[in-house]
Amino acid sequence: MRRLQDFDNEYLFVLPKDVLQDYIFSPIIANLYVTDLGFFPNAQYHYVHREQGSAGWIIIFCTGGTGTVEVNGTMYQLHQYSLIIMPPGIRHTYYASQNDPWDIYWLHFRGKLADEYINVSPNKAHFIDQLTSDQVNSTMRQFWQMIKSFLPGFTYDSVFFVSQVLGVMLATLALGDTDQQTSTHGGSYVDAAIHYIYQHIDEPIKLTDVARHLGISTSYLSRKFKAVVNSSVIEFVTTIKMKRASHYLQYTNVPIQQIAQRLGYTDSYYFSRVFKKEFGLSPRHFRNRL
Repeated sequence: MRRLQDFDNEYLFVLPKDVLQDYIFSPIIANLYVTDLGFFPNAQYHYVHREQGSAGWIIIFCTGGTGTVEVNGTMYQLHQYSLIIMPPGIRHTYYASQNDPWDIYWLHFRGKLADEYINVSPNKAHFIDQLTSDQVNSTMRQFWQMIKSFLPGFTYDSVFFVSQVLGVMLATLALGDTDQQTSTHGGSYVDAAIHYIYQHIDEPIKLTDVARHLGISTSYLSRKFKAVVNSSVIEFVTTIKMKRASHYLQYTNVPIQQIAQRLGYTDSYYFSRVFKKEFGLSPRHFRNRL
């Protein structure tokens, strides 16, 4: 831990790379871990600009005063009990206001499953303008738990504990954000995804295509889609395509190769294999049986 000039009662922890390398053998820590952590009160001269973004995710939780965060040209005004999460590799700038400088808890984190914990698009910030009172209390408590754990040093147990506290924090924020926006927020993404699938049913459709169109991460779309539809996006796409194929086979004389092309399959043999897996019969046998 080290102290910064012009700050009072601040905390700043930067975990050495060799320490993290020693502990990442743990699959739990490797999935989610903190690299930097701190608390800056009355941070009047606090200013950070990263043209290439950060190597990890960043959380800033404002507990007093005000400040500004700019991510990829989008401005966010932080005030008491607002919070922002910035993805890695995205240009950003943040600074405290001169007249009412912010008090902030902040941390940087990484991990193999970091983006699985909360709805964070890989291309833009996730901003919560006003946390609920329950979220405020739990988030402040969790930050202090992490800070106090690092005070004696960066032992394996402390790094492991902080990793778990961070996971709980992110899960709590995700749950609270869902409660604030209601389940229709996630449901609206699912509705939009289904609309996109039907509009592009004659093309090859990938999960990344749908997520990119909606401006959200693939992991978030996958979770919400599974929760609402009870299938993966690709399973749903295949089911819809095969149902439409069965309609063509039953009620039209369109050749099987053309049916495959109408549904975005450039290889009619592959289309036949997918159809047989869905219905237990090849397209030709399915049509002949009818």
